[in-house]
Amino acid sequence: MSFANDVRNELTRIMPERKCCRKAELSALLLTSAQIHCQEGGQYDLEVVVEKAATARKIFKMLKEQNLQPAVRMEKRKRFNKTRVYIVTAPLKEKQEFATLEGLNIIDRNIKIKPAVNQELIATSCCKKAFLRGVFLNRGFINRPEGEYHLELVINDARLAADLQKILLRFKIPARLGERKNNQFLYVKESEKIADFLRVVGASNALLEFENVRIIKSMRNDVNRQVNCETANLAKTIDAAVRQTNLIKLLLEQEGWEGIPSQYVQLVQLRIDFPDSSLAELGKLMEPPLSKSGAAYRMRKLEAYAEAKLQTRLKAGFK
Repeated sequence: MSFANDVRNELTRIMPERKCCRKAELSALLLTSAQIHCQEGGQYDLEVVVEKAATARKIFKMLKEQNLQPAVRMEKRKRFNKTRVYIVTAPLKEKQEFATLEGLNIIDRNIKIKPAVNQELIATSCCKKAFLRGVFLNRGFINRPEGEYHLELVINDARLAADLQKILLRFKIPARLGERKNNQFLYVKESEKIADFLRVVGASNALLEFENVRIIKSMRNDVNRQVNCETANLAKTIDAAVRQTNLIKLLLEQEGWEGIPSQYVQLVQLRIDFPDSSLAELGKLMEPPLSKSGAAYRMRKLEAYAEAKLQTRLKAGFK
């Protein structure tokens, strides 16, 4: 089972305690998956098509609470790469049944689902959270935290997408707007903001799993960076040691020990005896000991002296 399905399954088990929050979540569920059909004789039916049985059960309960008479059935139908969908239907015969949907502010003058957020339904913070939870149940996707961080809400209307973007910003979750196959979608790539979203919609178990994986990935990345840094430093140390050893040996071949100034003799001997050691290690072996910076300073002076001597002999040889 995918991580997105785990999140959805957890969210379907959340039934808001407050009636206003249940209405806000139902509004989101209907806005993102419902249609109104006109039957023979002028009768209207509300039809909600979802992919998950648990989501269908939740919608059924919420419609029942709104004094509608819903029914659920399963059909084999091609939808979003799925071969099975769950359909919740409710007849709209009486004025009070229409009034229920009008109270959610999701029906336009043509008796169709109006893709707009009812701001009165999401006036409080808890109702905004419930609304986002309903949107994710029908239109949300979240990648497994072991892979790339990615959360998206696929919306089929630009106005609704813009409204959702504003709601997310109220929780300091900036979502970018994109378009795919004529559908608008909001997406979030930052791991911290995805964690904030899971916290907002109430997916506690998914949030715990997400954070655990995020911590492990962070530690692994820190270790890899440290190893890479140490490897690079070791390579630099070895390259420098090889260059210094070769230069010193060449100087000894040309000048002998008599050509080495007294202040560099000890350092020359240590570099020859310990060709793989760092300058910090060589500094500790000297009498008296030198710090890393002190040993590095003396080695730079020795290299400059050796290069100058060898350059002088080279010029003399050409003459």
